[in-house]
Amino acid sequence: MSSHVALALEWTAVVLNILFTILIGLEKRSGWLFGLVASVISMVLYQAQDAWLMALLNMFYGVMGLYGWWAWGRASEERPLTRLPLSRHLFLLSIGIAAAGVLVWAMKHWQVPGVHQGMEAFIASFAIIATWLMSAKAVENWIYWTIGDVVAVVFNFLIGFNGYALLNVVYIGLALAGYIRWSRAYNARLKPKAIP
Repeated sequence: MSSHVALALEWTAVVLNILFTILIGLEKRSGWLFGLVASVISMVLYQAQDAWLMALLNMFYGVMGLYGWWAWGRASEERPLTRLPLSRHLFLLSIGIAAAGVLVWAMKHWQVPGVHQGMEAFIASFAIIATWLMSAKAVENWIYWTIGDVVAVVFNFLIGFNGYALLNVVYIGLALAGYIRWSRAYNARLKPKAIP
């Protein structure tokens, strides 16, 4: 693939991913479709850079795009936002860190080519947790995205994907906005309604 085609694909995926994040932040089901297309493009681009775990992560994103589309549309009424208890978050953080360690071991054991595998594993672990939490409409999904995105900024810059590095910077801002919006919506739902 020529560098011009790769660059065009990268920036197309960047735009689609931003649309995905904005629409999901607004709780719009159509966002999942933009994410699905972006993940297919990203899968091809990361594979070309020997970032195999990132390619597999984008395959996972594609599957979750289909699941998210289905999950957010299966009920006749809109799926409500939820929050998880602190104990669940401690468990998920432990799982994320342990999974990253297992992924690094597996890549080294099977001699998977690539550099910065620790960062790849960390990003993948937290992105999987964040995606699952997002499909469940857990408010805290935005925090998990931010954790992974901070590492992804550095990773993408190091492998020469400046568009994706910039995308991850934008993601951090969008995640903050998404967290604030979802928190407000969740809290508004909990407030007792005034009786006229």
